[in-house]
Amino acid sequence: MILLIGIPSEPPLRLLAEACSKKGIPFELFNQRQQAAWRVETDPWRRGDSILTNGSRHYRLNDCAGIYLRTMDHTQVPEYASSQNKTAINEMYGRLFRVMDEKTTCRVVNVPSVQMSNNSKPYQSLCINESGLDIPDTCITNDADEARQFIARYSSVIYKSISGTRSIVKQVDDASLVRLDKIKYCPVQFQECVSGFNVRVHVIGQKVYATKIISDAVDYRYARAEGKTASLESYDLDGTTAAKCVALARRLELPFAGIDLMIAEDGRTICFEVNSSPGYSYYEQHTGQPISHALANYLAFGP
Repeated sequence: MILLIGIPSEPPLRLLAEACSKKGIPFELFNQRQQAAWRVETDPWRRGDSILTNGSRHYRLNDCAGIYLRTMDHTQVPEYASSQNKTAINEMYGRLFRVMDEKTTCRVVNVPSVQMSNNSKPYQSLCINESGLDIPDTCITNDADEARQFIARYSSVIYKSISGTRSIVKQVDDASLVRLDKIKYCPVQFQECVSGFNVRVHVIGQKVYATKIISDAVDYRYARAEGKTASLESYDLDGTTAAKCVALARRLELPFAGIDLMIAEDGRTICFEVNSSPGYSYYEQHTGQPISHALANYLAFGP
């Protein structure tokens, strides 16, 4: 038995449920729209042996093979606003995330504490270097003069957030230079704009699925919004780079990771960042890669 926790209609959770059904893997959905019914029972003398209930069924963590944890901010779930006991829901999530971090025989993808690595891009960059992948030349600063000196070294520079909050990657242009003094309120990450093509690598245990993205947009995720295009296809990643990606995911303690690479025209394999809760459905639906099936196998049977 594996547990899927989140919004059932969200594509990553839906595809995983479909994969489990096709493979005959027993699973139970914890529908976050019904979070008011969830309970977490803990035993202070038996860490990692907590019980989760969704209101109708009870599951002991150590009796489950795996848990896929893909919850959204629970305060943004539509039913939360009309809940009569928000305090109980808030406290339940505190217990839920704590028990996910406890030592248990259950495989959790991914435990809340390790997902926190996504909240610091500078920390991720250190881990990326340690795993043998290149990173673009980077300047993180809230000093406009320092930023201008960095920007002057390259023909093209991009900027983005250093936190885990999703941001759209933008190219430094005349308009952004006019606003540059505003970075004094918040550090910004500037990077050399590297030419080449993007590759998203999904690491699931020891398995690697690579997707090549060809796009004329700076941030291919928002190509359509910019009136541009993005095409995706399966990509044969070389063994050395694949091994480095597996090592990086292991370094970050992520059984399931989405790693963003660029195969640069100058021969470098650049790594931009690692997503600790990857929205893999976008890539699977465009390429047919069986990422959801590999994830189901990992949760049920291990690496």
